[in-house]
Amino acid sequence: MIKRKLKPEEIELLVYMIKDTPEGKKIINKLPDLIVEEMDDGGMGSLQVAVENKDERLFMRELANIDLFDIDGVPLFISVNLDTNGDFYELDIFKGDFSPLKKFPSVPL
Repeated sequence: MIKRKLKPEEIELLVYMIKDTPEGKKIINKLPDLIVEEMDDGGMGSLQVAVENKDERLFMRELANIDLFDIDGVPLFISVNLDTNGDFYELDIFKGDFSPLKKFPSVPL
C-alpha cells in the first residue's frame, strides 16, 4: 500500500463533514500532517490513517456521514470513522454500484 499525505480535496471534504462535531477541531488540526493509505476497496476512494509498526487500532464508531454522487450519477455513501481511542480512523467511501470512483467528491455548495 502506498502511504501519502491527504490531498487538498480530501482535507476539504473531511473538514466539511466534521467541523461541527465535538471531535472535529482536534482532528482538523492534525489533518495536514496525517499519513494515509488507500484502502483495497476496488477503487472507491476509501482511506485509512497509517500508523507506524503494527496497527492494532479498531473501528469504534462513525463520527459523520454524507450522501453525495459521483460524476456518473451513482450515489456515494461517505463516512468518517473513529478508532477506539476516539481518533480519526478512516474515510470510508462506498459507491452504490461498487464501481471505481470517477472523481473525488466535492464539498456541496
